[in-house]
Amino acid sequence: MLARKNLAEQPELVHITADKYRVREHVADRIGAEHLIPLLQVVERAEDLDLAAPERPYVVKGTHGCDMTILVPHPDAADHAGIRAKVARWLRTDFFRHGWRERPYKGLTPRAVVEDFLGDGTKAPNDYKFFVFHGEPAMVVVDQNRFVAHTSTMLHPDWVPFRISGRFGQAEALPPKPAGYERMLEIARTLGKDFTFARIDLYDHDGQVYFGEITHNPGGGLVRLRPREFDLALGELWRNGTPIPERFIDRG
Repeated sequence: MLARKNLAEQPELVHITADKYRVREHVADRIGAEHLIPLLQVVERAEDLDLAAPERPYVVKGTHGCDMTILVPHPDAADHAGIRAKVARWLRTDFFRHGWRERPYKGLTPRAVVEDFLGDGTKAPNDYKFFVFHGEPAMVVVDQNRFVAHTSTMLHPDWVPFRISGRFGQAEALPPKPAGYERMLEIARTLGKDFTFARIDLYDHDGQVYFGEITHNPGGGLVRLRPREFDLALGELWRNGTPIPERFIDRG
C-alpha cells in the first residue's frame, strides 16, 4: 500500500512535513516548540556552515531526503573540510530523482541544518518510531546503536514484542520503556492524525520528548516484514481499521 500511495500526488502538508526544516514550524504549532531539538544553523550552501561555532556535540542533517546525517561528538576534532564536502554532495542531490522517487521529497529545497546532539554526545540516542494509522499508533520500532551495531526492535504499543522480523536484527533484550512514553503516544497521535498513515520519530532525553521527523514512506515502501501475513495485517488495519491479530503479539 505504501508503494501505491507513493505513486499518487501528495497533499502540500506531506511535502511540508517531509522537509526536515519546514516541519519544525508545523510541529511547534501542533505540540509546542519545547519538543524541537535546538537548531543551531540552517544553510543552503555548504560553504555557509559555521562549523567552528558549536562548542558542544552537534548533528548535521540534510533536510530534503534520507541517509543524510553526520554525528559530530567532538567539535574540537571535527573534519570541517570533510563535513562541508559531504554536505555539498547532499545539496547537489535531488533526492526524488536520485533516490527511490519518493513523492513527498519531490520539489523540496535542498538545505542542511545543524542541531544539538541529544544525550551525552558519545552515541546516537535511541530512536522511537511510531507507525500511526488514522491517528492511532499501531507499532513502535526502537532503533538502538544506529550507527554502530544497529538493532531495530518492533513492539506493540503496549510495549510487548511482535512475533515478526524485518530488515535489521532485534535487540536481545526488550528495550526499557522510556520515561516519556505516554507523552510520546500523545504526540504520535497528534502529529499522525493529519494522515491516513505516517511514521512519527521521537526521542526521549531524561523524560523530555523531542521530535525527530515525520516519514511518509518508510524504506520507500519497499521493505518487507516477515511473516508476510503481518504485512497483510497492516494493510487491513490501514484500509479497514481491522486490529492486528493477537497471534502476532508476544504477551509472554
